[in-house]
Amino acid sequence: MNVWPYVGFYSLMMVGLTAVFIAIAMMFRSLPDSFGNASGFAITFGSTSFASYKFVKRNLRLFNRDEYWKITLLSSLASCLLSLVFVGLAVAGGAMPGSDTMPALVWVFVLLFAGLVVFGINALGYSSRMGKSFLKAELARQARLNTETFR
Repeated sequence: MNVWPYVGFYSLMMVGLTAVFIAIAMMFRSLPDSFGNASGFAITFGSTSFASYKFVKRNLRLFNRDEYWKITLLSSLASCLLSLVFVGLAVAGGAMPGSDTMPALVWVFVLLFAGLVVFGINALGYSSRMGKSFLKAELARQARLNTETFR
C-alpha cells in the first residue's frame, strides 16, 4: 500500500499545528520557554496521530510491518526537513539570537538528536498500540452507521 498520502497528511498537520503554536506564543508572550519545548512534542505527536487516524479510517486496519517502517521513516524525514525550514526562517528572521555563534558541529548534533526524538515519537504514534484505539473507535462508528441504516 502507498503511504505517501499519509506522509502528506502528517506534513500538513505539522505545518498547521506549528502555525497554531506560533500564534499562541505570540498572543501570550509571557509563556515560559518550556512551552516551546513541549510544543515540539505536541506537534509531532498530533501529526502522527492524525496520519494514523486517516489511515485507519480509510483502510479499517492497522499498518502492516512494511507500511509501519515506511511511514515512520518517511514521516521522520518530512519532519526533519520541515524543521530545517522552520529553523532556517527563525535564524534568518533573528528569532534565535546567538545562533550564528554556534559551531556547525553543534548544529549537526542538535539535528541528529532531534531526528532521533522525532523518529521515536513517530514509532510510538504509528504503533499498533496507538492504532488499536483508532481502529476500535472507527469500527464502532461503522457499526452504528450500519445499524442505523437498516432500521
